[in-house]
Amino acid sequence: MKKKTYYIGLTALLLSIVLLYSCTDLEEIPQDKVTSETLIEDPDLIPNLIAPALGQLKGLWYRESYWGLQEACSDELCFPTRGTDWFDGGVWQEQWLHTWTPVHRDVAATWNRLNSAIAAANFGISVLGTDEDVTDEIKGYRSMLRFLRDFYMYCLIDLYGVSPYRDPYSTDYTTSPVYLTREQAFYFIVSDLKTILDDMPEKASTDYGVPNRDACCMLLAKMYINKEVFVGQAAWDSSLIYLNQIIDPGSYQLADNYFGMFGPDNHLNFLQPGDEAIFVTELDDDQSYGIDDQVIWIKHTFHYNQFLMGDYQNNWNGCVAPEGYLNECWFNDTDTATDVRWVDSTIYPVMAVVNGFNYGQQYNTAGEALGDRGGLPLYFTFDCPLDDANESQGVRVLKYAPRDQPVNIMRTPNDFIIYRYADALLMKAECLARNGNMGEALIIVNEIRTKRKAPALASMELIDILRERGRELYWEGHRRQDMIRFGTFLNPKPLMNKPDPSPETAKLVPIPQTAIEAAEGALKQNPGY
Repeated sequence: MKKKTYYIGLTALLLSIVLLYSCTDLEEIPQDKVTSETLIEDPDLIPNLIAPALGQLKGLWYRESYWGLQEACSDELCFPTRGTDWFDGGVWQEQWLHTWTPVHRDVAATWNRLNSAIAAANFGISVLGTDEDVTDEIKGYRSMLRFLRDFYMYCLIDLYGVSPYRDPYSTDYTTSPVYLTREQAFYFIVSDLKTILDDMPEKASTDYGVPNRDACCMLLAKMYINKEVFVGQAAWDSSLIYLNQIIDPGSYQLADNYFGMFGPDNHLNFLQPGDEAIFVTELDDDQSYGIDDQVIWIKHTFHYNQFLMGDYQNNWNGCVAPEGYLNECWFNDTDTATDVRWVDSTIYPVMAVVNGFNYGQQYNTAGEALGDRGGLPLYFTFDCPLDDANESQGVRVLKYAPRDQPVNIMRTPNDFIIYRYADALLMKAECLARNGNMGEALIIVNEIRTKRKAPALASMELIDILRERGRELYWEGHRRQDMIRFGTFLNPKPLMNKPDPSPETAKLVPIPQTAIEAAEGALKQNPGY
């Protein structure tokens, strides 16, 4: 096994318990006699208690979940309709056009997944109890579970503007949860993260893949950098406090190999020079997590006739990098001939695709030009409409390359990086710039650009930081939130059939109709839906 796994023994039992919880209204019903006393009698079981809540992270980072809701409505990713392909009942067009409905497939599924994740965390917290006269290990795992609960609540208030809350120590499972407003949830999450911060384990002294103190600092920094969006009050200085706790010790450096961060077996970067990963979710291609055929980064973008090294013969010809995003972030303010984030051809001899952006005539591994299903040249163009795109239109992106000898083509061996060091640096640059210190912000941005072999900027405006985030963090699940914070999310996208701005209400997605009905009056629909 490539990594330490927590999915053994007690974990299977706990996971089955959690899955019996309601994923919409969190009306938990206790299903067995697992208690804190059980764990104290057998301390070796304690690490496994985190597994159900930690395992919920795995299903967030694909096209129909949290990742898709952050990316497919932004400017940097779109699923165009190609004839009848990728219409899917209109869900992808609704994403791009910001016209979700309360019965949108991914809006409902993501709400349910995040609520299930909160229930999983609450169960673990309840088992570990409130006693302070316990070992540091128990305190650490209790804090990890609270961190995960807070992270899932943060995802909910970011997307939906509301989050359920239930006291994990309450034994009355018949009552509905309290639904916290965005403001209420903001202050709860921030207060709880500060409370657990000093009990969170340091990255260097804990297992790979579990939450650590730096992840807690990063989530606090995310909360504060978005405070103006969440509650209407800017808090750039507060964000800087926690960013500096990550940056100032000097334990992180920018990676020398940009795409090496995202490659197969990227867990081997752990604690090595240039390890940027702060918070990750582990994925193995020799294990099934019930999400096979979902988190596969090649399948949803490459053409049907692109088999890579011969194994991937069922690609779906889906999402693209839109022309407007390419013009904004890549064909201005960088040099695509040198910027290593644009194209890396290391894998090309084996796979006939590149890391980064794939465009122009496509070939197979024998060097033969590929055609589309109609026999026309498979030539990926920069332009691509939302409706009636042909098979070749649109630039295809590869961030997480597969193995050259896959264990199981339905799965991915690449661990998904939720937070990393370059993100922290760019957040610091943004906070400094918003506080009027553009000079120091420019130094940070140019530090990243120099490492990525992009030409240094002579001067900078605030919007340039958003553009740099679009170059550095593309397709990593940050773009919607970034665009909202910088005031560009509602803008028209005329090159892909969105000529008009979106209404202010589009900054939140609708609350699923099923959740509103289950809440029996305790949950109200967001404005505009």
